[in-house]
Amino acid sequence: MKYLKNTYWIGIMVMVLSACNIDRNPYDSITSDELANSETSAESVTLGTYSRMKTWSTDWHRLFEYPSDNVALSGMTTNPFFFSYNYQRVPNGSTVAGFWKNSYYIIVGANKVIEALAEGASDKDDQLLAENYYIRSLMHFQLVNLFGRPYMQGRDNAGVPLKLDGDHLDHPVRSTVGEVYDQILADLLKSETLFTEEKTNIYASKEAVWALLSRVYLYQGNNEKAIEYANKVIDSGKFSLIPTDKLADYSKMVPENNSETIFAIKFVKDADYSNNGWYTIGSLYANIQGAGWGEMYASRPYLELVREYPTDQRYQFIRPVVLDEEVTWALYVDNANKYKWKEVIKTGDDYVYEENGEQIALDKTAKGQGGFDYFIQTEEGAKRVLIDNKLDVRNGYPKYFVLKCSGQEEQTHLWSPVISRLAEVYLNRAEANAKLGNTGLALQDVNLIRERAGIPESGLYTTDNLGGKTVLDVVLEERQLELAYEGHRKIDVFRNNRTMDRGYPGTHLAGNSPVSSVSPNDNAIIEYLPEAQLLVHDGLTQNP
Repeated sequence: MKYLKNTYWIGIMVMVLSACNIDRNPYDSITSDELANSETSAESVTLGTYSRMKTWSTDWHRLFEYPSDNVALSGMTTNPFFFSYNYQRVPNGSTVAGFWKNSYYIIVGANKVIEALAEGASDKDDQLLAENYYIRSLMHFQLVNLFGRPYMQGRDNAGVPLKLDGDHLDHPVRSTVGEVYDQILADLLKSETLFTEEKTNIYASKEAVWALLSRVYLYQGNNEKAIEYANKVIDSGKFSLIPTDKLADYSKMVPENNSETIFAIKFVKDADYSNNGWYTIGSLYANIQGAGWGEMYASRPYLELVREYPTDQRYQFIRPVVLDEEVTWALYVDNANKYKWKEVIKTGDDYVYEENGEQIALDKTAKGQGGFDYFIQTEEGAKRVLIDNKLDVRNGYPKYFVLKCSGQEEQTHLWSPVISRLAEVYLNRAEANAKLGNTGLALQDVNLIRERAGIPESGLYTTDNLGGKTVLDVVLEERQLELAYEGHRKIDVFRNNRTMDRGYPGTHLAGNSPVSSVSPNDNAIIEYLPEAQLLVHDGLTQNP
């Protein structure tokens, strides 16, 4: 790739000049020495590669999470992530270009180490090789899932360039999706055999390899293998689901102190976000203690899903911005996908509002697990309402802040993005079992996650209470509930040949070309390759 010419080592030098003490910022301590079969140099470059993943993770999150149905943007923006959010692709967006550039920087860094070290020369060399094979596979995996169609739509679709050397003059063209997946698996299976050290979960590990293998095989439709590698992680005994009463604090924990996290990209308190986190992932989701834009909110469908059970601790990751606790609103969505609300008063189990001098009660339907769903009658028919105190509103959108990407160590928007955690591994196994027809095993894992979330026994699934849903339906719904704001949802929808329903309030429906649903066959589900790359990279072809 021509952008790599003379820029990789420039990037290394920039990181050197901005490096902090290794104890404060563990990925930034690198040297300017060229790699020459030196363990010290190889280790330093590997640390520098981990460091670059911090910059990489911001674009990764935006490109994989913002096109999902978990989020609702409350205003127009000139930031290029808007084009991914609303499926209006542009070939020259800086978010996509940054993701491409940083992914290949990281790959070349890994390749430099892989080329420099001899397998079997020492335990230290093998450990570094293992980590770099994992990193290279992770980058190619995320690239092919952004720029290539889902694997289940065909191995022969165009993927991404496979960069397998450190030569900046070598410019590979696009490999097929199948070829990229084959290389990802080869790298992971090689990595699995080379680990010699036990490190914390902010470094690649054998278990991180197994977790990623379970995901790769799941995306391929190789369900038996997905289960095999999920079992390896679970049976290792190294990880455990954090307790229900600690779940709401997941993002606040230092990764190394979190028993559920398998691999996370470590951000360090005070060192990374000295200004409390403006221009971070969490800053768009919430304004906390005066820091953050607070413009991207939890979507209406996600709110309805996560609030189905009052005891579901995952709702603690959402914070309605209350203006007046003495006033109660019933919020609904009209046929134009606009939020509306009525001021209501609670009387027993009922809520009533006044209209034209008349007291009108909301309709209610008993839930099987206790409590009620409430509905308001409008000229457009009955509309489900959410009951909240009077909320702050921006451009007609009630503010439901998302806290899942903020608050680590009580620093406002500090967060260490999670690449793999145990809950996902259980859900990988559940999905694979659902597709194999192992209904009982699939529901067992789903119920394990639901129980941990605080959902009562009446809300657990059996084959008799699916309510018209398939087992796969409930698995994917649980993945949405559990893994929201972690970069899974967009891929989960399209790789399962489902349509992304975005018929809910948000600025994705503004303008002359609103997108209320996206089919899995739509060209817009994959990003355009950066236009600048096509101009300098002979043979590189654009997506349709």
